[in-house]
Amino acid sequence: MAALPFDPSSLNPAEKAIYDRMAAKRAAAGAPLAGPYLALMNHPDLAEKIEALGYFLKFQGALSREVYQFVVLNVARRCGAAFEWVDHVEHARQAGVPDTVIEAIRSGGTGPFPEPYATAMPVLEAAMTWKNVPQDAQDAAIARFGVKGYVELVVLAGFYEMFSGINEGFAVPLPAGVAPPF
Repeated sequence: MAALPFDPSSLNPAEKAIYDRMAAKRAAAGAPLAGPYLALMNHPDLAEKIEALGYFLKFQGALSREVYQFVVLNVARRCGAAFEWVDHVEHARQAGVPDTVIEAIRSGGTGPFPEPYATAMPVLEAAMTWKNVPQDAQDAAIARFGVKGYVELVVLAGFYEMFSGINEGFAVPLPAGVAPPF
């Protein structure tokens, strides 16, 4: 599989403005414009729209950082997206996801997990297998995370499935010296 190269010097002025805005926005939030976003910059208008949704979910969403990162790790593991895992595992730890939960996900486990993960997991399992979320799982998720949080659980699963496809499809490499996690 070949990586999709990106050369910022090939951008026209309007595209360079998109690149600069995205880089500045992410830098202000402590996140680099790297990895899959560089491959996506081969289509700056699309990259800007994808990044806007990702930024909202990551930095302005209703879910806690802990639950957000739990979702990302689950999707990365289920999709076999090593870059996604490596890019988020330390953020998950910093957000408070216990190492025992992280290792259970990495090794392919689906629980049982403690709360709040136990409430999120049935929603993720349904969303990641393209099935309707069972009513009791929806009710429990809404009770714990609110309607907006529930919607974000489903959207995050799909968003990171898309990102797993981007990472794998464009052969986004692991950082130098980092071993594949699975």
